[in-house]
Amino acid sequence: MTAERNLIMVAHSEIVGRSDELAQLAAAAETVRSRGAQIFFLSGPAGIGKTALTQAFCSTLPDFRLLSVSGVPTERYIKYAAVNRVIQAAHSGQSLDLRRMTLVQENSTVMAAGGALIDVLDDFRENSPLVFVLEDAHFVDTYSLRALGFSILRMTHDQIMAVINTEHVRQTKKDMGFTGSLEYVSQIELEGLSVSSVRDYLTSRGFPVPSETQLLQICKWSNGNPLYVQALLGAMGDGATPERLPLIDVPPSLAEAVLEWMQAFPEGSRNVLEVMAVLNAPASVPVLQGMTKSEDILGDIEPLVTEGAARWCDETTEARLELMHPGQRDALYSAIPVSKRRKLHQTAAETLDSPMRWRHRVAATATFDARLAFELSEAAERELIGGDLSNAAQFELAVSTVSPEAATRQSALLRAVRLLVLGGQYAPALAYASRVEACSASPQRHEALGFLEYARGNDASASEYLRMAQDSFRGEDDVARVASELATLQRSLGLGEQSVRSAQTSLALSSDPAIIGEAQANIAYGAALIQGPAEALRRLSHLRDNPTNVALVDLDSLVCRGICRGLSGQLVDALSDLRVVARKNAPSLARRSDFAAKVHAASCHFLLGEWEESRRVLSLAFDEAQVSGRDIDFAVLHSMSATVYACEGKWAEAAYDLGAAENISQGADFSGPDFHALQSRASVAFAREDWRTAVTLLRRAGGDSANAGRIRLYSTWFLPLLGVSCAHTRNYVLAAETLSKLDDVEPTGALPVVARNWVRGNLLHARGDTQLAVRAFRDGLAEPSFGGEPALHRSLLRCDLGRALIDLGEKLEAQRHLKAAEREFRGMGAEPFVARCLALLDKNTRSGGVTEAERLWGELTDREKDTAKLVARGWTNKEIAEELYVSTKTVEYHLGNMYAKGGLRNRRQLRNLVQELRT
Repeated sequence: MTAERNLIMVAHSEIVGRSDELAQLAAAAETVRSRGAQIFFLSGPAGIGKTALTQAFCSTLPDFRLLSVSGVPTERYIKYAAVNRVIQAAHSGQSLDLRRMTLVQENSTVMAAGGALIDVLDDFRENSPLVFVLEDAHFVDTYSLRALGFSILRMTHDQIMAVINTEHVRQTKKDMGFTGSLEYVSQIELEGLSVSSVRDYLTSRGFPVPSETQLLQICKWSNGNPLYVQALLGAMGDGATPERLPLIDVPPSLAEAVLEWMQAFPEGSRNVLEVMAVLNAPASVPVLQGMTKSEDILGDIEPLVTEGAARWCDETTEARLELMHPGQRDALYSAIPVSKRRKLHQTAAETLDSPMRWRHRVAATATFDARLAFELSEAAERELIGGDLSNAAQFELAVSTVSPEAATRQSALLRAVRLLVLGGQYAPALAYASRVEACSASPQRHEALGFLEYARGNDASASEYLRMAQDSFRGEDDVARVASELATLQRSLGLGEQSVRSAQTSLALSSDPAIIGEAQANIAYGAALIQGPAEALRRLSHLRDNPTNVALVDLDSLVCRGICRGLSGQLVDALSDLRVVARKNAPSLARRSDFAAKVHAASCHFLLGEWEESRRVLSLAFDEAQVSGRDIDFAVLHSMSATVYACEGKWAEAAYDLGAAENISQGADFSGPDFHALQSRASVAFAREDWRTAVTLLRRAGGDSANAGRIRLYSTWFLPLLGVSCAHTRNYVLAAETLSKLDDVEPTGALPVVARNWVRGNLLHARGDTQLAVRAFRDGLAEPSFGGEPALHRSLLRCDLGRALIDLGEKLEAQRHLKAAEREFRGMGAEPFVARCLALLDKNTRSGGVTEAERLWGELTDREKDTAKLVARGWTNKEIAEELYVSTKTVEYHLGNMYAKGGLRNRRQLRNLVQELRT
């Protein structure tokens, strides 16, 4: 039995992610029962799940007889070895007389061997349908393949289904004679499991569900191949998902399976695979030819491409060959003997140009090399001056390996980790966490540990490490640098005053334009947390109006200006700033690969009513986060995505995103991700008109003192939701407090003005001041669209104006506003709000208004209505509890809710209202 099967049979106690393939096979089995033979080739790389799929399929065929054999590498060149094992398997099944068993001799013809197989298969099935399984057909000798093909092709009218599993499908089909198009021959090329299927795969095997970032890493590393996923799980040991995957130790079982898989390729193709594993990058034909010394390099490459072991990529004008996924490369590399690896690295160093040449020189070096370490340090400095943090980090990592001086190795490692994180390469940085932790105590170690905590998404812990580093450094440049980094983390924690102080420290000590630019951005951002976005914009008035003319060192400030413009109402100008940011690149913790720019651009598009564009930008942000993101980035993205889905009425999608956001938020060591998740869940409740839940969630977010700055920053998102929901639940005090906070928001665009009139109108309407409510709503509609049309807020306000006009009996004007709001919502794709408008239009048609009793009755849940009916009949709480099969506490809970919804003081008022409905 092959190494693949050993692993996969253990891994597949149940099949995951193959429902479509199982359905195809099941349909073919039905055809076999009714019309005749079907032949299925299952292809794909080692471990993709061919055996597991076949076993799952065969278990659904109780009326079929099963005959199964497998190719064996050691028998690949023995004529008719597989044919004879088919004959032996058929006889050992006790269906045939062992005394009559006759094996095929090596000097037999293919026709004779095929004829013998026909007799055996026909006898074995005994008038029952037969499923014949040939595993690992790429290891079956050519003569057996020809004989099997000969026999199956002559049994096409029989009830036989052949399932042939192979990693080299084209060669196997050719050897069996299945060329051309035959209606009874089909092929399923198994691909890697999807992200959701890998999640199910891990769950079904008892592993904790990993974070979004970790799950995406697992899928990217393994390409969804169950063999690689299973090997990764084995490497975990304690059952915990590894923090990052770049440097995992490939388990021997996986290396053995890959070695076995390689044996089916010609020697020249195997040489190409080893060279590509050593290069660890797409390679051109000249490079591959130079390293393999092959006289027919294209001939060596062709089997790899046709059988899915490698592929061509066109990233440049010159075609390059690449391996299929990182796990494949790691497994191939681990299977190469160490001495051969070093020789290949030396050949690569002689073939390639800098900077790749340096990496291979280091890998080929078996001892410390002071001269090489010096050359690498100089190369790192050149790359840093040129702004290439990634290459600089790689050179520093090389120094940390080859330098004979322990102190030099440690300093280089700590610098490399910092550069990797600054460049957004969180996964590679975290791969060196254990080495950093083993370093001796120093300010540089504190700083590196802080950066690693930042990469993990633990901003509170990261800020503590950076604070210790700042206190320990003695040089002004070092203190200024760390103070600037600390300011960025403090603003992430919502600590505006501390962020401003740290940024001022860095500004006072540094003459570096990059640090000065970052400090100015942090001071502005801190001001936004303390006083609101408008104050931040005043602090950034030195920036040029045209964002394309803003200097690179001021890019952090441009990010801050774009964010604060959007949050204070300048939606169009905000998008101008954020689009420019997305096209530029400056390494710093403050900017982080334009992620914040994409998130806030999506938010601006959403508020402008441009929901398709918002979704497109969100998709780009997800892509960005997968490449260079942190787990908490996905929490923010899923929160935003859930809000959009909910406003579109896509409840299942919103629920999935909310679940993902909340799972990630639970692992964070600060309140930021949870704040966004709570706000998103409140938005979902708001879209469902579940006002009470929205209030509860927003009050929870507002009750955390750590969120005070965030609420000031995101006031145009947070406060309108809270104020309107409070008005609907008759929580007049909190609604008034929220309105007061909105009145304090300094607008730089129409959005805050429209939002405050929307809240004011709802509060007045809830209190019964409908005339004043209509005036507030009309004031909101009259506000000019300076800064960009706040389409979502204005449309919601217009809908509520229609509701108020119905209560005043102004049916014609109510209809006009409701129809206008409906059109606007339809243009956005806001189905729940369309439904809200239609319901009000229907109400407007049926009557000129509703009584307070009718309004309350419409807000009650079904169980609350049942309770209210019994209250109206004079029943006690105990009697109601017995009638409804609930506890008296539950009855009291329902009564409390009804009192709050109706502004009622006692049981008598509730009874009077219900009785009023009956008259």
